[in-house]
Amino acid sequence: TRRECHPQRAVAWAGPAPLPPQFEVEVIVFANRAFDPTEERFEAELSAFDGGLTTLREPPVFDDTSLGSSLPPPTGVPEPVDPLEAERAEALRIRPLEPEALKLVNEYRRLRALAAYTPLVHTGWVQPGVPEEEAEPFDLAMLGTVNPSGTVRVHLSRLNRLHITVDLTYRPDASATPAVAANDGLGELVLPTRYHLAATRIARSGELHYFDHPAFGALVRITPVPRPDAQGRQPAA
Repeated sequence: TRRECHPQRAVAWAGPAPLPPQFEVEVIVFANRAFDPTEERFEAELSAFDGGLTTLREPPVFDDTSLGSSLPPPTGVPEPVDPLEAERAEALRIRPLEPEALKLVNEYRRLRALAAYTPLVHTGWVQPGVPEEEAEPFDLAMLGTVNPSGTVRVHLSRLNRLHITVDLTYRPDASATPAVAANDGLGELVLPTRYHLAATRIARSGELHYFDHPAFGALVRITPVPRPDAQGRQPAA
């Protein structure tokens, strides 16, 4: 007898969902030493300013040893036994870029050579390209960065367009001793100055995107990670 294929049953036989694409996200954040806070007042978390930028440490570049527990799975957690599940888990994992893998080296050197700017951090990571409802903001604190603080979020729209959202806070006087009120509690409490940069932008892969604030700025570049071949080798860059 002839066996008919039920259309609903055919859906159940469909293969596994495709793996999400992966992207390298590289970020440089720098302070603008020429910024004069007396020229204009900003609503963004501004309370007091001591008149200049404090001396900042060498921008940190991080590796696996400085990451928080929410990046690669901690030692001792077994990998999925199913090869397909293992491949999917790897595709969804966020991992840091090694210092030698950072590509915005010339941009960083130019910023460092200019008296008007002070680089604050140069770092990067690999993450999946997922829809907005699945995308998690990447907290720079996971890489040990405390100034600037905040997040960078990358997601794909329904039209497969990349979107970058930065939400960063910079404290120019972070190394200064915070002012305190008088012992009687009646003195004025002066809070440290904080400048906030929040913006979303449609991005094209491989392009360098500049997020501007009078006090500081950020350079972000997203590049696709080629999928490995059948032997698991990455194509040559």
